[in-house]
Amino acid sequence: MIYILQNLSGIAVIAAGLGLLIVLVFSLTLHEYSHAYIAYKNGDMTAKAMGRLTVNPVVHMDLIGMFCCFFCGFGWAKPVPINPAMFRNYKKGMILTSLAGVIMNLILAFIGAGFYYLCLKFITVVNFWTLFVLYTSYFWYVINLSLFVFNLLPVYPLDGFKIIETCTKYDNKFIVFMRSYGGLLLLAVVLLCGAWLSKLITWVGYPISAFWELVFGI
Repeated sequence: MIYILQNLSGIAVIAAGLGLLIVLVFSLTLHEYSHAYIAYKNGDMTAKAMGRLTVNPVVHMDLIGMFCCFFCGFGWAKPVPINPAMFRNYKKGMILTSLAGVIMNLILAFIGAGFYYLCLKFITVVNFWTLFVLYTSYFWYVINLSLFVFNLLPVYPLDGFKIIETCTKYDNKFIVFMRSYGGLLLLAVVLLCGAWLSKLITWVGYPISAFWELVFGI
């Protein structure tokens, strides 16, 4: 993510950097909180018992993952502990819990896009605070949309994989392969398929952008 700031200067760098940091922290926090909340609502008390059923960023942030997110464009928060055996309905609980984080990111992306286009429409004065609001709303949209798309990839240990794993047999060849090599494949996707992922994120974001452009007449 840091590369976004390289072409900026002066107060724009500070405004954008602060906005980026805030968005990363709270987007990851709300993603993990959503997992914890839906797991709790489906009967699993594990996250609640371990203090993860909260929107306090401190309990969700992983310092190394946050550093990688800011400087490498790829990172993570602390995964929410889940005990599927505690779900009242295993399959329903797993699917809803896995979907919770990405649905939260999609909602946040939609709201962020709205604020961004609102800023484009009405901001006429350029100063630190207007730049801060503009960049924060932009990052709120782009980062949450990216988290939505990325976490739905069917690669272990992402949410997309967990959904497929829940809906298939435990000895499915795809599942066995991903369990063994998913981590390496995920690293390869991040390192080698960045351009492809960017295009995919852009395509997914078209309907959201088109909606708000229509609303604000941009």
